[in-house]
Amino acid sequence: MKQFLIKTWPYILIGLAYFILGEYLLYRLNETKSINEVSKIQSSSTRELYYGRQVLGNSLPLYKYIRLQTEQPDVLVVGQSVSLQFRDFVFEPFEDQFYNAGLMIRNIADLNYLANLFEEGKIKKPRFMLIAVDLSFVLEKTFLDEYSLEFDMPEDRALSIKSHLQGAQKLMLDGHLRARPKLNLGFGKAGMTGRGYRNDGSYRHLPEIEKYLQDSTYYDGDLVERLKEREAPFTVPFNYHPAKAKQLLEILNRFREMNIELLLYIPPYSDHFFASAMKDSMFVAFWQDYMRLQEKLKKENYALIEFTTPSSMGLDDRYMVDSEHPGEVLNAIQLKKYALSYGAESPFLSQLHFKTLDSLLQNEHSLPISFLKDSINADFKLKEENTLAN
Repeated sequence: MKQFLIKTWPYILIGLAYFILGEYLLYRLNETKSINEVSKIQSSSTRELYYGRQVLGNSLPLYKYIRLQTEQPDVLVVGQSVSLQFRDFVFEPFEDQFYNAGLMIRNIADLNYLANLFEEGKIKKPRFMLIAVDLSFVLEKTFLDEYSLEFDMPEDRALSIKSHLQGAQKLMLDGHLRARPKLNLGFGKAGMTGRGYRNDGSYRHLPEIEKYLQDSTYYDGDLVERLKEREAPFTVPFNYHPAKAKQLLEILNRFREMNIELLLYIPPYSDHFFASAMKDSMFVAFWQDYMRLQEKLKKENYALIEFTTPSSMGLDDRYMVDSEHPGEVLNAIQLKKYALSYGAESPFLSQLHFKTLDSLLQNEHSLPISFLKDSINADFKLKEENTLAN
């Protein structure tokens, strides 16, 4: 036994040193704070802090679920990533009662579970809810149906020894990943630089903003190619699913019966992508059914921000983050336009006054892709300060 210990202790020490070094590297990148800790800090912070783990992983549905439990908002946004650019200040004067839970709900089953949570009192039902009715809600086949908020909630990887060991290995192999950012604006390496989820749950697209500041060029992304290659989300069979549409209507009616005021949102596409997609017979067949659903929702008297492309609003594709993700400026314009046109009969929308939004729309620093509300100085250069106490 003694000989065994003599032979093995160097390896034990090496392993221990490896683990300690890995933990130190994860700590200095702000990757190790638990989601519960992050939620408490973000909910009480008067400054914008960003959650974006780049090494351990964000465990997004869990993060959004815990933040929703913490905030218990009266004004709630849910949907896929297309909903993440709705900001708190566009719902002024209710910005302090707002939370964007985008990416917590990934499929129709998750939306049904959210209704259950409200009915059971596990989460306080909001007064007003904006739901992005993404096409994935009514697709016959989508990989998103493999996930379940109710039965398959991801773990917080900051609390997983296995995730820490895997993260340490990534850091040891990638010197660029190990480098600590000069800024310290949030949680996780990405969050420290100002990329990730804000206090209000919306997402800040820092790389796209920085790129736009450099060349003022719009990048559509690879969605056209993915459609041509029948890659996600356009995998075959790319069919409209009437049963899912029926279930969607049933869930929406449950929200209605809970006296939650709803505003549905059919997300836009870039003009570049949509013009190409409408030449694809598979996409067109689905799209016709999807637009019939939009009409049915209107006939059922649901408040609805209808599908559009930027050009239909007198704008251009620079107002899109990419071909399928509208930017925060476009979302804000859409909401204001709807509220001014149809909000008089809405107990909630009729109270919005858009003072902050109007000032930002007139601000010379605002870009089509971003208001730069939390990042810009007078010289159009990104400027950040250390705001997060260790």
